[in-house]
Amino acid sequence: MSDFPASAEEFYALRDDRTNRCSGSRSYQRTSCAVCVSEATAATPAGQVMVLAAANLLSRWCRRVTIVLPPTSVHPLLRLGIADLGELILAQMRDADPFGDFVIKADGAIAVEIALGIGEDACFTSNAANVFINASGWHAAVSLERPFELPPTAGPNWLGAIAAACLGVGQAFKIALHMPAMHFVRNGVFDLFQLNWSHDNGHASWPPELHVGNVLMVGAGSVGSAAAYCMRFAGLAGSITIVDKDRVKVENLNRSAVFGRGTVGLTKADAVARFLASSALTPTPVDLWWHEFLKQRRRSSFDFDVWLPLANEGNVRLGMQHNVPPLMVHASTTANWGVNHGRHMPGRDDCLADRFPTEVSAESLTCATAEVVVLEAGVDAALPFASLFAGLLVAADLVRAQLSGYPQVPNFALFDWFGTMESIQAWDRKPRPGCICQDQGVAFHDQFNGRTRYRNLFRFE
Repeated sequence: MSDFPASAEEFYALRDDRTNRCSGSRSYQRTSCAVCVSEATAATPAGQVMVLAAANLLSRWCRRVTIVLPPTSVHPLLRLGIADLGELILAQMRDADPFGDFVIKADGAIAVEIALGIGEDACFTSNAANVFINASGWHAAVSLERPFELPPTAGPNWLGAIAAACLGVGQAFKIALHMPAMHFVRNGVFDLFQLNWSHDNGHASWPPELHVGNVLMVGAGSVGSAAAYCMRFAGLAGSITIVDKDRVKVENLNRSAVFGRGTVGLTKADAVARFLASSALTPTPVDLWWHEFLKQRRRSSFDFDVWLPLANEGNVRLGMQHNVPPLMVHASTTANWGVNHGRHMPGRDDCLADRFPTEVSAESLTCATAEVVVLEAGVDAALPFASLFAGLLVAADLVRAQLSGYPQVPNFALFDWFGTMESIQAWDRKPRPGCICQDQGVAFHDQFNGRTRYRNLFRFE
């Protein structure tokens, strides 16, 4: 692109702007990191996913990264068409940051400030702050003390590996900021299925069928693109319509695992669709804002089984809720390092108007494109590991929906990445009296959602 920054100084001024706003320090810009993975771990799909995701996340904020990747006959990750793991790692990192110093070494001494060890056989790096991660199925381990041993699981569940990368890189970022140890993520094993820390080796199952149906994604920014990234790794199948008119800018490269120099200038919908093009999800990009999409398609023509409300501009959430949605799954980041996860089942859970309250008049609700007065506007957390983790929560819930017993977890969860995450807040939120979703009722849902894939989950009294 002709308007892409020509110098590193200009690039980093734009790329790091939102990271600076919420980090409180720029010391991370001077930090050097290494990712060290053993030959045994590098030969496993989960190990490769951890390396790929961790390297991707590091390249969004760390300008000097060494990947220690021993030569091995790697097992190709067929979902991504990977033939050479090292080449892919460097390609994605240099796309995220064309000015960064990124190298791959087979072995030998390295001089860095922070080392991320991957796998149960990860080695300590002398004269560096060590962070260790590992993954198995739904489980993700993180430690500052020693490598974690996790029993292997059969099957193609690599979501725990992405969670481990988020935990490890988030921990490294805190070290780079010289944060007090009281803010470090606790040592332990996080269970992505249960959304809590695990105290045993039990694993939830993995669905034999991963067809999620026809998905509507509204918003393809940091969380939406992260959700797409994780949905592809999960192997989810079906169709997905991606609605977003905004264009990828350099400022977006600090927190999206999908966006890079090659996508700057594209609409976000197009960029995400390109990423999903060779996956089991058939993407349809729609370069429109929500109200334009609604005007073009009209609600009565929708045939989507699940909606992903992943945009927060222009009162999108309220507009979506006003149009009688089916099952909705979403996540969002906050300005203070938080990640929220939400699910909305008509007639059972609270709705978007409950979850994201705004002050509106009755007249404003008569039209989906009416102007709504919002009391205050939020600012994205703009941290790469938080955005990817938010997208991971969306993908994980879509996988859960393919298993019996759904929903297996509460409809709301809050993760505080600024703290230790020792305690994760999660509970079922119910509709408040007088909310608009109470007036939508069974008649509207029978009319619009009676044939959707997840209609058996709805409940009206």
